[in-house]
Amino acid sequence: MAEENHTQPEIFSLHERLRSLNTSDFYDLVSTLLVKKPELHQLVLEWFKEKQSSMPETITCDDIVSINDGLLFEYWEDARDIISEFNRLGGGPEEDEEEAYEYLDQILKLITEGELSTSSKLEFLDEAFEEYNVHNSGFEDGLMEIFFEICKTKEEWEYLVKKLDEHPSKWRKERIMRIQKEYLHDDEAYLQERMQILSYGMDYWDLVKFYSEKGNLEKALETAEEGILKGEGRLTELFEFLWEHFSKKGDTANLERLVQTALSRSTEEKNMLDRLFEYYRSKGDYESAKAALLKSFEFTRQKYYAEYNRLKGFFKGPDWKSVEPEIFDKIKEEDFHDYLLICLDKGMKDTVLKSILNPPKSRFGYSTEDNFDKFADELNKDFPEKILEYYWQKAYRNIPNGTRKTYGIAARYLGKVKDIYLDVLNDEAGWTKRFSDLKSEFKKRPAFLEEVSDL
Repeated sequence: MAEENHTQPEIFSLHERLRSLNTSDFYDLVSTLLVKKPELHQLVLEWFKEKQSSMPETITCDDIVSINDGLLFEYWEDARDIISEFNRLGGGPEEDEEEAYEYLDQILKLITEGELSTSSKLEFLDEAFEEYNVHNSGFEDGLMEIFFEICKTKEEWEYLVKKLDEHPSKWRKERIMRIQKEYLHDDEAYLQERMQILSYGMDYWDLVKFYSEKGNLEKALETAEEGILKGEGRLTELFEFLWEHFSKKGDTANLERLVQTALSRSTEEKNMLDRLFEYYRSKGDYESAKAALLKSFEFTRQKYYAEYNRLKGFFKGPDWKSVEPEIFDKIKEEDFHDYLLICLDKGMKDTVLKSILNPPKSRFGYSTEDNFDKFADELNKDFPEKILEYYWQKAYRNIPNGTRKTYGIAARYLGKVKDIYLDVLNDEAGWTKRFSDLKSEFKKRPAFLEEVSDL
């Protein structure tokens, strides 16, 4: 019987078949894929974009703009699907948020390359503002960044102003004024908007900067003066602008007036009094500087230790001796922690020791007695037995009903106890017995024993 001849079928090679397709067949294939898989449209555009440098005869500058326009809306469509859902729900999964920002970053990259048509930019603004105006997605800052980056021409900036003005608000008016001032350079339009919104100190400061940039010092000063009298909220920049002007002129009367205005308005008091102090000190006027510094201390709300030392460093001996007790007592009431720092400087170690062993109750300026550990470290050589007990009690409180975290805290304090026993008291036997007794007491807590195993 003749042996049957089985031939091996030819293996189909997709890559070879694609290479063999003529232009017409290849076009039909790609067109079919694009119809069945619309998401491939973005990949095809990106392919052409990557090939622009190697195919200059085939891909023209106009083609590049057209490709970028297409990619702009491809990326936006993907981002919008997520942003729209976030707007509907008021948020969404973190991974979706990251994906949307990746698409927005792609849009920013296209903008940076600078090859987008104005018509596509305006169409994008129309679509993007539909989502932005909902203002419930959390992407508003990212979108606004794109709005400001995408506009380059006068027409585009004016269109952005139009879109912002469709839903008026103070915040949007601020953005419009920025565009008018910085990008359109339309001083008249800016001033018209600005004069309608002069409520806060920063509103006045914006106008002061405008006049200053235009070289109109008189109007800048006039606006700043009005701002420190009428402006709400932050006035720091206005006071500092006026201060710099009058201090350069050596106009003491107006500097004093600024300080009084700050005091009467209950704003910037310490800042202005500190400036007045430095001004008088630079002039060598000790009495006026002293008065300003003492008044400034009344408005101290933090860093009392630094303030105490500043006063001490400036006041002459007899003057310091007369005011120091009152200042010292005030710091004790306002910031007990800084009070103890001063006590250490004054050599009042007994006072500090009593304070950390019996801390005052509900004292404003610190939350827990843990803040006293630094003082205990300072006193361990002067009062080793008492400081040893201070740290031992802090360690012990963290063991019963403890966790890995509290055991770690206990181990840290026990390390301090060990250091005092060994380095200060030279009592290794005392430490060994006490530590051994502690481990025996908590022998059923393996996690604690593990934490202190290095001790």
